[in-house]
Amino acid sequence: MRTVPAETLARLMTEALGRRGLSAEHAAYVVDGLLETSLRGVDTHGVRLFPTYLAELDGGRSQANPELRWSGERAARVLDAGNALGLVAGRVAADEAVRIAREHGVGAVSVRDSNHFGAAAVYTLAMARQGVIGLAFTNSDALVAPHGGTRPVFGTNPISMAARGAGDDLFCADFATSQVSYSKVKHHRAHGLPLEPGWVVDGEETVLQPLGGHKGQCLGMMVEILCALLAGMPLDAELSHLYTPPFDQPRRVAHLFIALDVAAFRDPGAFREDLSRLLGGVRAEPAIAGARVVTPGDLEAETAARRRRQGVPLEEDDWSFFASLAG
Repeated sequence: MRTVPAETLARLMTEALGRRGLSAEHAAYVVDGLLETSLRGVDTHGVRLFPTYLAELDGGRSQANPELRWSGERAARVLDAGNALGLVAGRVAADEAVRIAREHGVGAVSVRDSNHFGAAAVYTLAMARQGVIGLAFTNSDALVAPHGGTRPVFGTNPISMAARGAGDDLFCADFATSQVSYSKVKHHRAHGLPLEPGWVVDGEETVLQPLGGHKGQCLGMMVEILCALLAGMPLDAELSHLYTPPFDQPRRVAHLFIALDVAAFRDPGAFREDLSRLLGGVRAEPAIAGARVVTPGDLEAETAARRRRQGVPLEEDDWSFFASLAG
């Protein structure tokens, strides 16, 4: 592993996206989203994805200058992303959900004709920092078997929620509805590492198990309904795979973003104090030997603080790719 300063990675990615015609605003969405994810230690969904996103732009799967089309005028709107990079479509939609929530108390934006949007926490954290409770969902290509099944039917279909507490305190949950992400399985296979029991269907290393058995299947199906069905997009099993050709064909991924304006329900300051009281109470619970009690987002926040000081660790392949961008 080699470490690279976050600022260096940001510069290289910004320059590469600029050469492909992205606006400064859209390039910042991509760079900030990937870099924040890597800083938080979620390496499978961070800068490691950048070569794939460039391949999508170069092949035409994603559009550098997409036509973003809106429909709906109420508290629920639909964004046709015009095959934008998912990080572009997601940030535009999440910001619109916040704007609607400021007016109506609740804002929901369904996104169609998008692409892989990275880590769901990118959007919920952005919403939480604006003072709302943020929720984000996306469907994805089929990699997960139904409980008891042997073939992939559902995507890893993540769920994320974030809310701001007092001061800099944050609650941020972000998890796949599979037992593990496909990126982690791919990483373990590439490095000859053993897969943990329960990650994949026995004898089918490319087929993931649902999170917690039948309950994970239920959660994954809920996300597919909220995203693909609500937006009128292909089912998980009908999507092409992120890492494989054709890179010149749209993938038509769907997302859903929901913002809840705390001020529409109660005093925001009191809510934040209560949230921090909840988080603090959980953190103060006694732990079993060798363990530590944390709340969602704690470990990621600690990792981000450390990596801002020390740099972002890259494996040799990733380091070589960014070194090639630097010439």
